[in-house]
Amino acid sequence: MNTDTVATPAAPLNRRHKPRSSLACLPCRSRHLKCDGVRPYCSRCTVAAQKCQYTQSRRGGLDRAALAERRKRLAATGSGATQAESADILSPLQQSSRAHRHQEHPPPRLPGDDVEPDITNDYGLSGESSNAGSPSSPRIDIGDDIEGDPLIASYYKNFHKFHPLVLPHKHLTRIHRTPSIKLNLRPLVAILRLIGHIYSSREWSTSLRDHVESCFAAASPADPIMVQCRTLYSIALFWNNYKDESKREMDAAVRLGLDLQMFRQDFAEKHGSQDAVLTECWRRTWWTLYMVDAFYAGTLGTMNFATVDVVATVDLPCEEWEYEQGQIPEPPKTLQDFDCRDLAPESTSFSSFAYLIGAVRCAALAISTAPKVATSECSQQILQAADAVINGWLLLLPKGDRKQVLSKTGELDELMFQAHLLIHVATVGLHRPLSDLKFNAIEWISTCARAPPRETPTTELINVHTVRVLKSTEAQIRLLALPTEKQFHHSPFTTCMVSEGTLALLSGCKFLFKGKELAIARDQIRMTIGCLKVLGELWPRTAKNVQEIQIIARHALGLVAGPRPQAAAMTTTTTTTTTKPDDSVLGNSQVPSLSSSSDQGGGQTTNEGSDVVDPLSSDFDIFASLGSMEDVCGWYNNSNDFGQDLSWWTDNNPL
Repeated sequence: MNTDTVATPAAPLNRRHKPRSSLACLPCRSRHLKCDGVRPYCSRCTVAAQKCQYTQSRRGGLDRAALAERRKRLAATGSGATQAESADILSPLQQSSRAHRHQEHPPPRLPGDDVEPDITNDYGLSGESSNAGSPSSPRIDIGDDIEGDPLIASYYKNFHKFHPLVLPHKHLTRIHRTPSIKLNLRPLVAILRLIGHIYSSREWSTSLRDHVESCFAAASPADPIMVQCRTLYSIALFWNNYKDESKREMDAAVRLGLDLQMFRQDFAEKHGSQDAVLTECWRRTWWTLYMVDAFYAGTLGTMNFATVDVVATVDLPCEEWEYEQGQIPEPPKTLQDFDCRDLAPESTSFSSFAYLIGAVRCAALAISTAPKVATSECSQQILQAADAVINGWLLLLPKGDRKQVLSKTGELDELMFQAHLLIHVATVGLHRPLSDLKFNAIEWISTCARAPPRETPTTELINVHTVRVLKSTEAQIRLLALPTEKQFHHSPFTTCMVSEGTLALLSGCKFLFKGKELAIARDQIRMTIGCLKVLGELWPRTAKNVQEIQIIARHALGLVAGPRPQAAAMTTTTTTTTTKPDDSVLGNSQVPSLSSSSDQGGGQTTNEGSDVVDPLSSDFDIFASLGSMEDVCGWYNNSNDFGQDLSWWTDNNPL
């Protein structure tokens, strides 16, 4: 593990230069709060988005801000006066957000495209930053900020539970204050702040991004903490439409994880510094890297799953509450234990994280088992091989109150939610090409859609495949309708999981459903689009996907063309293309463009204009039909009891 740490010199620096009350801003002084004295906006006022004022200097000459600028200029010319470089990274935040609040952000200034991504050269970062041309990256004192920093608190409140690989908040603070554990937390703190800012301000921060890249460039390229940092940074970049930069970060994270052999059981023990929570953290780092790698493969519709064939011996993660409280069980469960759970006693239990890992492995195995091109001959193969893998995961879920997606107190198990959603979208992907749920030609515009089969095969078991798809889409709907505290507050990777089920449901509306079933399906489509819209308020790539589904729905449902979203909200051009959907969707090739030649959307993307009329909007209350909490919590106990009543369809289409 990297033994370099930036916390050591920070402590004496703070003791020598403890800010006096006379140097604090007026709002902080009036509230008796510690102020960092950064001008023109201190960190507290910047985060609180309030006016920051300082008292007029009684002395002539330069004030502190002017002196700091003078020292920077002297440092640039080789004078070496660098003590003023301790300015907080949050100081330019308010200026940056004002300048970019109502316009698209430019693509991030990463290194030249001619530099191949390589962990040994830190992506070739030149140290350039958008912050006033400082010769070195902005430096922050993380000694006291980890516990009280509002952006880090926002990360843990809003994002941590989706991908819980980072140390829990209190343990991150504890380990940073433990002198015997040498852990470079500077790049990790930088990326936590960036993601926390996305949730607190609902916008991309150029200044925080620049600081992340500066911290990455200064870190050791072989530091294990960089696997966590690059994985999280890749997620933030991807869902803000920086696809190429995201891939570069993820590729580097995977290479580093493999080079360090984080998949081996002894890695966590070797780098855990005899701390049980830190050891557990390293186990989670590998498994999160594995799962995010799989999520990218599914989201992009590729099989570029670099970690899929790695023989991992690292132990499985524990329960989330054990991780948070530091009560790590010994010995931990192993992957072999999980694979033999069918032979274990009924009381044997595994963590939600372990079941999510199992779901990813099952989905990857099922997809690899199925032929790449759907034909009539492969129907039986999918039913016998691929379905056995998926059904095995569902049937071996714990019975009773263990491993429920929603507890009786209304608390959602986010990892089990992702696991169920993944299992059902894998089922849809396997069976739809062989079912009656035909692909609409316009589906190609969706960034989440899979390539349709070259020809729709007619099999003797077509009804079986159709029912399997419909049951999985219905199971997804029930997951989305769970009465949670926040409206669709989930990982951005759920975007394409929900979208694929929605596309299958739209096909059912066009080709299968009638009467009451059609009306119910339409209401379900409204709900799924509403869920994605909520997620799109945070992640521009999701907002773009919502627009794609809306256009597909108009065509598939044969609706009269309504006002189109402005092209500027969907592309980098200013030309608006309006196309009236043809009642005959198949064969209609005139589809509005949803993406420019580059996939770099650059930060915020407006979901839709204020004058756009959504033909899919509805006052339908999806929760009106929910029963008691016991009924809600028991939805997923029985894997065969989550489908809608399809007797009307199978009676008319006998096997």
